[in-house]
Amino acid sequence: MSNDRTSTLLAWCNDNGIIIDPRIQVVDNDVEPSSFPEELAGFLNDIKFTLTPNAHLPSVVYIPKTAILSVRSSFLSSQIEPVPYGHGAHLSLALALYGELLRGPESRWYGYLQSLPRETVDIAVFWGDSVANSTSNKDSGDASHATCNVCQGDTCASCKQIRDGRNAMAWLQVTEAIKELNDLMHDIHQYYADVVVPTLRAVSSPSQAKSASPIPSEEPGAKVDLGFKGMEMSLSGFCHAYSLVSSRAFWVDAFHGLSMVPIADV
Repeated sequence: MSNDRTSTLLAWCNDNGIIIDPRIQVVDNDVEPSSFPEELAGFLNDIKFTLTPNAHLPSVVYIPKTAILSVRSSFLSSQIEPVPYGHGAHLSLALALYGELLRGPESRWYGYLQSLPRETVDIAVFWGDSVANSTSNKDSGDASHATCNVCQGDTCASCKQIRDGRNAMAWLQVTEAIKELNDLMHDIHQYYADVVVPTLRAVSSPSQAKSASPIPSEEPGAKVDLGFKGMEMSLSGFCHAYSLVSSRAFWVDAFHGLSMVPIADV
């Protein structure tokens, strides 16, 4: 992550009342601070989170609940029915997060969101799925990626990840895990078609939402132009948001439920 993204995150934290202990350093993920031993380094989003050796911190960071991104606090709060727990909670928060990601700089969480990984997180449900992993930017600028063929052993990072995922899935075919993963993927596709598309259409172009044709779940690669400040939604984009929720979100309280908590989502 560039220094600009780091400084944008820190400025956003300051503006939103998040206080990070001064002995905590947030730096570019590509930078290796020579003064910090590797065992004290952890990863926060796309940035490195390091702790001064021998530091005893009574409180590492203070995060007000006003900085939390949840179904209740998102701009889609009136459009999404909160789900307290289970897979439904993951799906509804993924929609809230996806809506904020689509808003770009207009989202009040933009400073935080721009620091998150821009590729789909490598969680098991998306192993080997080319649609879910099509948001990857690992090969941006690599002209050869456009002509890659996963099945023929091409070696760009994105194709290698998809091929490795498919190999991993092959090992799961004789286990109970594959049924669970297939059920989760079915739920994701169905939720995208039945809830995500109509919800985002309704907030971006209410007059056209009722007459617009649905996006059937059997067309996972279809993209929908929202007609709202250049927003375009897709199943791959929603899968990206779902992967961020699955790898970072946690339950906060009875009001917010499952939430994205900036800085705490190490």
